[in-house]
Amino acid sequence: MGIFGAMETAVSGMQAQAYALNNISGNIANSQTIGYKRIDTNFQDLIPDLGSSSQITGGVNAASLATNSVAGAFKSTGINSNIALSGDGYFTVSRQTASASGALSFENTPYFSRRGDFSLDKNKYLVNGAGYYLMGYKVDPISGMASSGTPTTIQLPTGDMAPKATSTITYQGNLPTTPSNPTSTGVVLAPATAASSGPPAVAATTVSANNESGFLNSTITGGTVTAYDTKGSPVTLQTRWAKNTSGTWDLYYQNNSSATGSAAKWTFLQNFQFDSSGALASPASPYTITTPTSFAIDGTTLGALTVNFSGMSQYGDTSGQFRTTNVAQDGYSSASLTGVQFGNLGRIYATYSNGMQQPVADISVAKFNGGQALKRLDGGVYKESDQSGVPIYGAGDSNIMVGGLEASNADISQEFSAMIATQQAYSANAKVITAAQQMMTEAVNVIR
Repeated sequence: MGIFGAMETAVSGMQAQAYALNNISGNIANSQTIGYKRIDTNFQDLIPDLGSSSQITGGVNAASLATNSVAGAFKSTGINSNIALSGDGYFTVSRQTASASGALSFENTPYFSRRGDFSLDKNKYLVNGAGYYLMGYKVDPISGMASSGTPTTIQLPTGDMAPKATSTITYQGNLPTTPSNPTSTGVVLAPATAASSGPPAVAATTVSANNESGFLNSTITGGTVTAYDTKGSPVTLQTRWAKNTSGTWDLYYQNNSSATGSAAKWTFLQNFQFDSSGALASPASPYTITTPTSFAIDGTTLGALTVNFSGMSQYGDTSGQFRTTNVAQDGYSSASLTGVQFGNLGRIYATYSNGMQQPVADISVAKFNGGQALKRLDGGVYKESDQSGVPIYGAGDSNIMVGGLEASNADISQEFSAMIATQQAYSANAKVITAAQQMMTEAVNVIR
């Protein structure tokens, strides 16, 4: 040992500091990279195998220290397809492979990433800025149940959403105790005929176009709702309320807006009765009726509809008008895909031009017992290694934040401080070599 040993130790110090500077430069370069995890440097001392009384400090070795468990700050972007993970875990992603036929295919081996800047490609796959495709579990659009098994690459539907015919209408509101229009004693109705089929609650009483003026003057509007047939064609269901001299209410709907003369323009749907407190008494609980199977409006056949009147009331209202609290229906028209929406629990929805959403898949979040030992690859992705263990799928305590991204966990000010310390340590080691060289020169001069 001695002077040569000091020089060797100083050289190892310079090599270790150069290694640290390499990591620092990489961290600074990736300070704006989405989901990047900085690499720190771990220094290890090297001790020569000498006797206890002869032990001296040896050299130093530098190794990389991963910071995979250190989260970066959440940066809001306002983009629905941008997501970030709060807590431990990784998005499961896949890489596209080339094929001779040009068909789109993906590697079977999954990769793992914290980069969540996803967007739809031309084939409706979700791909991030580094070119990796999001994986998850497919969801049945009807039941909402996710499939089990191995995560697969997520693709949104490429076709239009099929229409759904209206089957249920929710109709809720308050009828005034005293309507603004007089009671319906002046309403002229077409002769009633016995219904040959259909629910007995539905009468065959109509108001002709000739008698519409008196009908409108004796009733109050009940609002409108848009319903859809089996082909998704919309039709407007318009209603009016007539209060009888007996204190009960009759609900009518407009069956033919273009009717003239003696043709029926309004049709009786249901009679309603309220108790002394203003609560609905008839039709009986659960306060639903079913329209005839030939229910049609303006020539558009809707088929049988279940109308839910739960929540109807008759309370005093100085306006004398029907006050709607909830009018809705479950049908919709066909629509084209407009984008993608993420839920906080990791469910992916396809959004359509008719305002509807359809569940597509659940994001696959992977965790590792030895996450620090994952193998790094280009593009901010990691690969399973012997030391990391196998992926454990399941969101666990991870929360998916929508509309933003996880920033790099490399802090510029911290990296600059580390760079200054590294530079000084490198210069100090170089000074040791200079001092050792001067000592060797002195030794040579003694011989001379």
